[in-house]
Amino acid sequence: MRVGGRYLGGREQRLWMALASLLGLATAGIIVAVETPGGRPLYLGAGMVAVLTALRLGRPVTRRLRNVRKGRLGERLVVDLLRGLPDDYWLVNDVTLGLARGNIDHVLIGPCGVVVIETKRFAGNIRCWGDDWSINGYRRKSVSQQVNSGACSVRYFLSERHPDLAPTALRWVESLIVFTHPLCRLEVNHARATIVRYSQLFQVVLELGKKHRMAPTTAAQLAQTLTTSQKRGADEAGQGALTVAS
Repeated sequence: MRVGGRYLGGREQRLWMALASLLGLATAGIIVAVETPGGRPLYLGAGMVAVLTALRLGRPVTRRLRNVRKGRLGERLVVDLLRGLPDDYWLVNDVTLGLARGNIDHVLIGPCGVVVIETKRFAGNIRCWGDDWSINGYRRKSVSQQVNSGACSVRYFLSERHPDLAPTALRWVESLIVFTHPLCRLEVNHARATIVRYSQLFQVVLELGKKHRMAPTTAAQLAQTLTTSQKRGADEAGQGALTVAS
């Protein structure tokens, strides 16, 4: 299996470049303000504006970079855990399917059926009531709506290409949310998706395998379709091929 991270990896690279640019802007501002002969007010003002702009923009960029790095760590933990599954499971990471924003962290295909996995590395008190979410008392964007949207996209994409499987193997695509931070505390009521801790993920996947019992040939066929679409998208973007193994 390939360790996920192409989407988040590209985003992290862009954020590092943004930070480097802001550092360059601040440095240039200091040089203009300090090194200009005679300390002309115009140059002093321009230098101060450059430094203040870099400081103001640097904070949100740094915050986003920190969140992206946490997300990549969570995804790597999930991939490493799922490596222990038997050879009739397939894992496709960083699935986009032309989504307007974001990616699908993982799509697991095998005896468990088709499972869309959203990985979160949140710490603190996490509360889910239906599609309403909060962390430490503050409302957050619905994670269940996010993963269910991804599941609908995957089902539609695969059903278009395998209409014969739409009423059987693709009749239902599971939505699964896994929290990887060891200091998270979950309170879940009427959840619209399966919600688990990292320590529970492996066993939950095995239980889904007993429920769906997808044939290995069907799983391989669906995984190959999804993988091929990702390879094509990566090639068109000049990113190289995405590799997935069973």
